[in-house]
Amino acid sequence: LQGVDIDKSVSFGNGIVLESTDFLEYFGRDPAIKVIGMYLEGVKDGKRFLKVLKEVAADKPVVIWKGGRTEEGGRAIASHTGSLAVSQTVWDAAVKQCGAISVVRLEELVDTVKALLYLSPVRGDRVGITGGSGGQSVAVADVFAEAGLKVPVLTEESYDELATFFSLIGGSYRNPIDTGNVNRREMKRLLEILERDNHIDNLVLLTTARGGNVEQVESDVGLMANIKKTSSKPVMAILAISLSPGEVEQARNITEMFQRVDVPVLIGLERGARALRNALEYYRLKSN
Repeated sequence: LQGVDIDKSVSFGNGIVLESTDFLEYFGRDPAIKVIGMYLEGVKDGKRFLKVLKEVAADKPVVIWKGGRTEEGGRAIASHTGSLAVSQTVWDAAVKQCGAISVVRLEELVDTVKALLYLSPVRGDRVGITGGSGGQSVAVADVFAEAGLKVPVLTEESYDELATFFSLIGGSYRNPIDTGNVNRREMKRLLEILERDNHIDNLVLLTTARGGNVEQVESDVGLMANIKKTSSKPVMAILAISLSPGEVEQARNITEMFQRVDVPVLIGLERGARALRNALEYYRLKSN
């Protein structure tokens, strides 16, 4: 789980002695637990489960990965636990009405839990992104837009300030801001501009496990830590690569470095965008 404390955030049960509702109720009452993650195949008493879910989700985030979304999965559930599956549409609507978040795979469960544990409350859908190369910019913008988020243009004030120092040779300071060039050494100023920009609600830094540049990673961690301390805007780092087996340990070390300063790190653009979107959905449900 890459730094997530399972004892304080995620609970799994098999329904033999205690069922899912019992676990949910217990963890909902424990003040040391900040986020609850659940894998469910079915519930024995749907009315009780939804009642407890609504009560708990009003106090802390609950993220649910439910099996049996397909006819084939439903048959497997019936043979495994004897539970009867409900349609995914009905399930999603009920969970949403209770103020909880539905996810569809293990990675999304883990990522969403991490986002809710480490991010400041997510209030808006506009994302400012930097740290990648110009060649990534279109793909990055597409991924976040497809997740239901926005990658807007910045304010004129931001562009005026960027024009005073940003080198356009091999770079662009639209959003995402390209730093796959000499502009990478201006990361502090770039992050500060994004943090001040009135068009931006959330900050995302693209980083990498490749190249073994420990000094750059340490610098990025320090910059994000400072923004985290002084800003109400959520800040997230994304390892925007597909990891080879030899890079997994390095990625784990980078993840731990960021998360020691309460900045979540997600592996891959799609997973990062989806986790941010899910966190936004939780806070929107909570505000209704």
